[in-house]
Amino acid sequence: MISASWKVKGLAAAVLLLGLAACSSNPQAQQPEAVQQASLWLCDGMDVMQTRSAVNKLWLQLPGSEDWLELPQARAASGALYSNGQGSSFWNRDERARVTTPEREWLNCQLQATGEVGSLELPFIPGSNTSPEAVTLRASGHNPGWTLIIRQNGTGELLHNFGTRRTSLKKAEQVHQDLIRRQYRIQDEQGQTAEYTVENILCVEVGTGEPFPHRVTLEYQGHQYRGCGQSF
Repeated sequence: MISASWKVKGLAAAVLLLGLAACSSNPQAQQPEAVQQASLWLCDGMDVMQTRSAVNKLWLQLPGSEDWLELPQARAASGALYSNGQGSSFWNRDERARVTTPEREWLNCQLQATGEVGSLELPFIPGSNTSPEAVTLRASGHNPGWTLIIRQNGTGELLHNFGTRRTSLKKAEQVHQDLIRRQYRIQDEQGQTAEYTVENILCVEVGTGEPFPHRVTLEYQGHQYRGCGQSF
């Protein structure tokens, strides 16, 4: 005759085995075993994303999310493309990347670090505190893709030609202000002047439909860039 205590122990062991089997079938638990490399990306100068890559597959963690998007590798004319066929994709070539979701698109992503899972430190993001490095304006546009970042201390950065060119800016100064617009002048490292205008007019991002509070125009090296912006 089997005692009650042995029945309890047998039941506990069965429950434990079932729990272990459930854990082993969890795709999230299997992910670290398949991952070959982890990477950190800084997108449009503000948002940090992490990717974890395996053979013919990539996991993407969007800003502010604890979840991971699983993206199988897809065919691409150049670089590496990963897509789930539902509007989310990650494309990269060397240290540049572009991220697309049904809600938003990041055109200018720059590689910050690569290494083993758990070994990477998040980069400091200007604007995350009240330091002189805090971002006061971020604007971006298309055709070609560009991003303008202006900081509290008067410095800035222009990413243009879809992130293939990076220009450091300094000595931002306001030259005009009225009820609708603010106009600024800023210089690059060679002393060449760029001018940008921030208008308090609702601007809708082309392609995503995302609304922004400002319409921004930038004039630099004989080119005019138009897009949407957010001040902080």
